[in-house]
Amino acid sequence: MASRLGLRPSPHRAIFARAPPSALRPATLAAGRLACASRRLVSTAAAAPAAAAPDDGWRTRQGLSRYADRRDIEFVLHEVERVEAEAEEVRGVLDSVEDFVEEWGPVDPALDQSPPKLITAEDGSTAVEVHPETKRLLADYHARGFAEMEELGLPFSVQCAAQFLFGGAFPSNPLGFTVLTRCAADLLEAHGSESLKGEYLSDMRAGKVVGTMALSEPHAGSSLGNIRTTAVRAGDGPLGQEYRLKGDKMWTSAAFHDVTPNTAHMLLARIAGPDTPPGARGISLFLVPHLLPDGSPNDVEVVGLNKKMGHRALPNCAWSLGGGAGGATGYLVGEPHQGLSAMFQMMNAMRIEVGLWAAALGKRGLNESLLYAEGREQGGKRIIEHDDVKRMLLQQKAYAEGAFALTIHAA
Repeated sequence: MASRLGLRPSPHRAIFARAPPSALRPATLAAGRLACASRRLVSTAAAAPAAAAPDDGWRTRQGLSRYADRRDIEFVLHEVERVEAEAEEVRGVLDSVEDFVEEWGPVDPALDQSPPKLITAEDGSTAVEVHPETKRLLADYHARGFAEMEELGLPFSVQCAAQFLFGGAFPSNPLGFTVLTRCAADLLEAHGSESLKGEYLSDMRAGKVVGTMALSEPHAGSSLGNIRTTAVRAGDGPLGQEYRLKGDKMWTSAAFHDVTPNTAHMLLARIAGPDTPPGARGISLFLVPHLLPDGSPNDVEVVGLNKKMGHRALPNCAWSLGGGAGGATGYLVGEPHQGLSAMFQMMNAMRIEVGLWAAALGKRGLNESLLYAEGREQGGKRIIEHDDVKRMLLQQKAYAEGAFALTIHAA
């Protein structure tokens, strides 16, 4: 995470293009800046009544947005936190995110209603099939360069503001694939060997390999000192120290899907042997891929999909390692028995991301409530004019906008 907090010069400028999903075309961020001057900022505090518009998500009655309050975002960034970034550049980034959301936001209900499915192939192997629109949405996300947002050298708080817009538009969380992959890539970059980084890091940054965080087991949720997955040393290979792993993992998001051919699990296990300390002090970190460097499948298998109330576009898996004779191949990341301390980098990064998306959902709930209260009549007037409804909406507003301000302050 530390590499994402500072400003860094970058050669990656030609990103954030607006393009229909069927015909992606690159454009420069500078072009987005020129366009932003003529754009009408969507705000729940419009100065004058707006003309009626279709209730289709982004722009609705009286300028209300179903997804986010752009004026509030810019107020917190520039007038509360006073971020060290040009306002025009921030507007260009947020405009580009709005363009993406305006085009792709309407698919989110379909992703929520049709979650990933567990399928069985003719050879008896199992895999996870995601909604086709999830794959198209992610391809467009990468084509527009959003995965490279940190390369612009923007403050982390501005990146969080962009993620806040995404979070409000996609409650089913198809972009969880990209968030997990970015955090896994940061972990690999900080602790992995040069050979491991050479094999996987660039593909993870480009979205060609998805990264996951494999911690919990069926009997051990947050009590990671009790994990039973074991790793046996198998000698040195072309990517460093190889191990054979056996065990079961639970609650792993973004695994065994058909979005990309390969997935790299950042996985905690215990090295077998008398030198391994008990409890959390004996945990090591491994990279376990679905496909080995020679293209052959690793000894991993999905057992089932966990049903969820939300974030339903993102599969959450129960799976096993080493069901075959030899065990799954894994590569040690960092030093033996130092896995938990290393993994805290990814865990803390994901805590920020999960908190941010929770704040975005709270804001989306507020906006949906405002839209409903504006249109629903009771007792001869709109219910937003009733005092008790005003009180409830103001309480919801305090929670939602306070949560967003807190995340930006923390960033």
